[in-house]
Amino acid sequence: MQLTDEVHYRLVYERDGTLRSFSMGTKKVGTWSIDKDQLCLRLGDNDDGCYAVTLSGERIELVPSGLGLAFDGIVQPADRN
Repeated sequence: MQLTDEVHYRLVYERDGTLRSFSMGTKKVGTWSIDKDQLCLRLGDNDDGCYAVTLSGERIELVPSGLGLAFDGIVQPADRN
């Protein structure tokens, strides 16, 4: 599955814990996991963090547990390309 704003970014979550990030022309590969009811993303450098996940209609919001900005998007089946 993927989380996307359909313009700026796409985060692809694979079943094995692999996370593929496509953001503003930059590609990264990292991992995702669940820790104490939070979604934790590890993409290296300043892109690591854990988030509370909230659902509002079709939109999902990720709110960081520490410093940083929240972001939101919609969940879709992952693109196969």
